[in-house]
Amino acid sequence: MATVTNTGTKAYLVSKPKYVVATIGDKNYIFDHVLKDSTKFSQDDNTTNTIDNEVSDTPIKTNVTLGSYQFEATIEDIQEDLLVDLCGFTKATNTGVVYAPASYVEKTAQIAVVLDSGKNDNKLVAYVAPSVQLNSKLILESLSTSMAGFTLAGTAKTGAVTVTKSSQSDSISTPLYIDYDYKLPTAG
Repeated sequence: MATVTNTGTKAYLVSKPKYVVATIGDKNYIFDHVLKDSTKFSQDDNTTNTIDNEVSDTPIKTNVTLGSYQFEATIEDIQEDLLVDLCGFTKATNTGVVYAPASYVEKTAQIAVVLDSGKNDNKLVAYVAPSVQLNSKLILESLSTSMAGFTLAGTAKTGAVTVTKSSQSDSISTPLYIDYDYKLPTAG
């Protein structure tokens, strides 16, 4: 007999991010100035490759390759440590001037988009990409009606990650996971 589940009682009705968190090395950035409606995790379309059959119009098999997960958020802040750590800028030792990179600088970060659980239980739900290859860029445009900032963006990479909750661990290989009881990073 088939199982029937009414999803209404278990629904996680989440919207409007509370936090965007980037972790690079031992630094955690919790962004306070994120442009409204700029934050997204989206999955590229899957790629299909059909293996045709010589003696029939029915394919032998269709291979499916999952699309990559893309992250993007517009951060309305140009602090030098953000530009250095997340955009590949360099701070000059003598003058303190921050220089844009002359060529791409590979940076990876863990990205978490954090929302209320939607269940009135004071818990946070987070979409976490443990390894995002960043391709961020500086935004200096429309400064009369907008602000200087940068697009924090990148592609989530599949990799081994260990997730620990209440002294229990799972080792998985994934580009993205959902943590239904996310804890914000703290100092120390």
